[in-house]
Amino acid sequence: MLNIYASYDVFPSSKGSSTHIKEMITALATHAEELSLLCLRGNAKLPAVQKHDNILIKRFYSEEKLNYLEKASLFSERIYLEISQNEKEIKIAHFRDIWSGLGITAHKNIPSVFEVNALTSIELPYHYPNLTDEFLEKLKFLEQKCLDEATVIITPSATTKKFLIAAYAVPEEKINVIPNGAYIPESFDKPEDAPDHYIIYFGALQRWQGIEVLLKAMSYLKDYPDLKLLICSSVKEKAFKPLKKLIEKLELADRVIVKTQVQREELYNYIHFATLSIAPLKACDRNITQGCSPLKILESMACGTALVASDLPVVRELVSEQEAMLVEPDRELDLARSIRFLLDTPEEREILAAKALQKMKEEFTWELQVNKLNQVYKNLT
Repeated sequence: MLNIYASYDVFPSSKGSSTHIKEMITALATHAEELSLLCLRGNAKLPAVQKHDNILIKRFYSEEKLNYLEKASLFSERIYLEISQNEKEIKIAHFRDIWSGLGITAHKNIPSVFEVNALTSIELPYHYPNLTDEFLEKLKFLEQKCLDEATVIITPSATTKKFLIAAYAVPEEKINVIPNGAYIPESFDKPEDAPDHYIIYFGALQRWQGIEVLLKAMSYLKDYPDLKLLICSSVKEKAFKPLKKLIEKLELADRVIVKTQVQREELYNYIHFATLSIAPLKACDRNITQGCSPLKILESMACGTALVASDLPVVRELVSEQEAMLVEPDRELDLARSIRFLLDTPEEREILAAKALQKMKEEFTWELQVNKLNQVYKNLT
């Protein structure tokens, strides 16, 4: 028997989604003799077909000159054909997005899991701001179709669950909330190039992440002459160009260090030795209405680093004031004040970091989340 996991993502990659996919496919692979992971290739360096234990990875489309919609449509068709060829053998088909889901849910007899981390109609305008309302309505129609036809839905936050019920009329009993998780490293080695005194931001660079707010807050901390801001992201260096312009405008070029495509183990070392980890999420539809489960918060907790984060519902699902310093989003002066307070009170940093690590151990390890996922799979078979 065969299980399918389909995702319109490149795997593996240095993005947080890759960590999530790895945990999902490892769990799903235990529920059948073989698992097929169907994903994007990204570049020619990744093999089109790869086998590891009982997991077969099939990657489609490298960097051909296709626009987003062309590639997405072709991917949906390819998923449909893959499912059609193996339909009688498939026990469970798990998908992360509508482009995978359209190819899967067309096969009505296969139990399916729709993993809603984010919705395309909300995410895509951040990348393509000129999309028309008509196009976005078409995306919402496709999302509704996948949500209606999936057997089970899993989502990483109660905020997202609430949104799916209100905006798409998904029955509450159909949705399972399974937060993101993190591994707690056994030890850490300080990177040779790590500054002596620094705070860290790590993750993607979309506007909803709030990194511009953090940079502006950093301009209020110039009286800490040795304090650096280390920014670690999975994106390519050219994606930093807009931020570099802001850094220059704020006269922070000598205080901000940018690192691209940092591998997970190295990243955890940078996080652990930072004085603070900052998650300055913006108060926007993406974070407040749709919801998310910020991996940067969980990984900061796992690395034992004190956290300053925006006070949003999705953040409070993971931490309270007992485990993190929570601040009003989009207010660089308030963010700077909170950073300043914790820079000046090492004992408070230690208390927050210790309580956050303990909460991580009790509620948010990947092992705990995978156990919840396994129960979802068992209920389907």
